[in-house]
Amino acid sequence: MAMQGPDGGFHARYDQAGTYAGTMENAETSSIRIIALNSTPTFRIFPRVAFPSWIVHVFIGLPVAGVAAVVTVLVLERRKPKLTQQ
Repeated sequence: MAMQGPDGGFHARYDQAGTYAGTMENAETSSIRIIALNSTPTFRIFPRVAFPSWIVHVFIGLPVAGVAAVVTVLVLERRKPKLTQQ
């Protein structure tokens, strides 16, 4: 998307710095990129349910964070030097 010109066309050639300075926009490249952008699927876990996507992230993120915390505590406890009774 960084190679899109101000009028909407896409540049096909780049210089060594990775910019399109001094190049013309290309109709074929623009059409291929538009087709590619329009054909990317939108991902939804529950496509027919009308609730905000942040709810899904919360219900997936909280258990993942909880499991990560438990694993971290278990690893740290295992590495802790054990006290011997004398």
